[in-house]
Amino acid sequence: MVVPPSQATLSVVVPAFNEAPSIVRTLESLVEQQAVDEIIVVDNGSEDGTAGIVLEFIASHPKVELITQPQRGVSSARNAGFDSARGTFIARTDADTCVAADWGETIREFLLEHPDTAAVTGLCTYHDSPVGFFLRWGQALLVRFGKLGGQVGNLYGPNMAIRREAWLTVRDDAQVREDVVDDLDLALCLSKRQLRIDQLTSMRAQTSSRRRRTNPRRWWRYQLTGLRTVRDQGFEVRSIHRVAIVGSWIAHTVQWPIYRFWDFECRRFRLRPGAERISSAGRLTIDQAGRTVSIEWTVRQGIP
Repeated sequence: MVVPPSQATLSVVVPAFNEAPSIVRTLESLVEQQAVDEIIVVDNGSEDGTAGIVLEFIASHPKVELITQPQRGVSSARNAGFDSARGTFIARTDADTCVAADWGETIREFLLEHPDTAAVTGLCTYHDSPVGFFLRWGQALLVRFGKLGGQVGNLYGPNMAIRREAWLTVRDDAQVREDVVDDLDLALCLSKRQLRIDQLTSMRAQTSSRRRRTNPRRWWRYQLTGLRTVRDQGFEVRSIHRVAIVGSWIAHTVQWPIYRFWDFECRRFRLRPGAERISSAGRLTIDQAGRTVSIEWTVRQGIP
């Protein structure tokens, strides 16, 4: 359905669990954007005062709204936010992410000009990494040689948007288990319906590199949940998928020693910088087959 530009609106959903140190910075990157009409923060049972901080922020920024989702997990929080959103387009970012000043405008303009695109995703770099310049350089080279951008098969949770009508089409297909790789799951739901996803190299955000401290063994087990997400959506796990997670694990393992002693709040190296974080859904305990055994929901110093 073609939407007249004057009637198009953009909602942004921000799932949040124990993000007191970073949530204001995220919201400040959104509220000044004229292209953003509505911001919905979904508190997913925070225990560090995140909800109170958001309520204080709302007092002077009326386009921000706070809702709660007691069922833990990024997918559940995302769904609650998407269901509450009133926009023609629904974007999503994380509570430890800062989007570019033209982020909302980039999303609106592209989706208005490309009615056949159901969802868009962008590029992310790190705002708190001691070696983040390597990622920036790598992305710049890939963009220069035309290796990024265009139709893709995945979404990146901290930097994505979807048409409301596309969300309503796939909503019941999306899994809400706590251990699901939520952005991959949503992308697979769109693919099953033959709904197009485009990557925009001009859609930029900076997220936290905190997950890079995750122990390589735990990171490998977490990667296996991606393969299970693929299987659970009825797709065949192919060799290319296995190669992809091995490559991701190797890249993570090479970087891990650097992040092991990096304090993300103070942005300096320390002997006791805080505990690891594997995902915004909490700390997952996963067995060798990739099945979730338990999920810890604990407030940690520096890394919720």
